[in-house]
Amino acid sequence: MLGFIVEIIGEEAAAKLIANFGGTRLYVPHSPCANDALARVVGTGAAMKLAEMFGGERVELPKPPPRRTQILALRAAGRSVEQIARALSCTRRRVFQVLADARRGELGAGSTAV
Repeated sequence: MLGFIVEIIGEEAAAKLIANFGGTRLYVPHSPCANDALARVVGTGAAMKLAEMFGGERVELPKPPPRRTQILALRAAGRSVEQIARALSCTRRRVFQVLADARRGELGAGSTAV
């Protein structure tokens, strides 16, 4: 379901959707207004796209992945430490800690550093 939502509204809007409504059933109105909770979170354009597919339905949204997983995924996607910290509302230090832990885990598993 998440992959399908990303295709419809894009990665950034999908991330906001999951961060705010993940783990719940979300009602998608037929015609979202700018002051609807959905539109306030993802923007009116993305809310309209969701309404085209799911208008009048309740959509089960997956829980957001743990922050560690999000940090690693964003880094793998080429985001900088600053961008990751801002996107996830955490400190740069936390991002560096997670990345260092991941490197140690990879090296401990018999992988070689590149």
